Amino acid sequence: MDRLAEALSNERTALRADGVYVDVHANGHVRSIVIEDKIVAGSSQLGSLIADLINRAREQAQAQVENLVREVQGDPRITKVVEQIGDAPERALPTPAAQPQPEQWDEDEDDHGHGKSSWLH
Repeated sequence: MDRLAEALSNERTALRADGVYVDVHANGHVRSIVIEDKIVAGSSQLGSLIADLINRAREQAQAQVENLVREVQGDPRITKVVEQIGDAPERALPTPAAQPQPEQWDEDEDDHGHGKSSWLH
């Protein structure tokens, strides 16, 4: 578990294509973006700006989700459902409703000594 937590926090990948370089952590944090001058003149500042905007937007989106989670957790209806789910293993199962019995066949013999079927009602 420690290795997994470490990987989620610190694992990163860097890719380069067509004059653009990105370095991203597994948790979504953009470490850096570099755009070569041949793509955009004076781009040394642009990569940092884009990385900063992405990271700030990600943080704001995560904060919005956290606020929604708190709002949902504070709803007494949700709390009741969660409590019911939580103690479900301790509660007895409901008694199943009586199931209708399938119609039965009555085996009679026909005039030739062969069995024939008729519905019982």
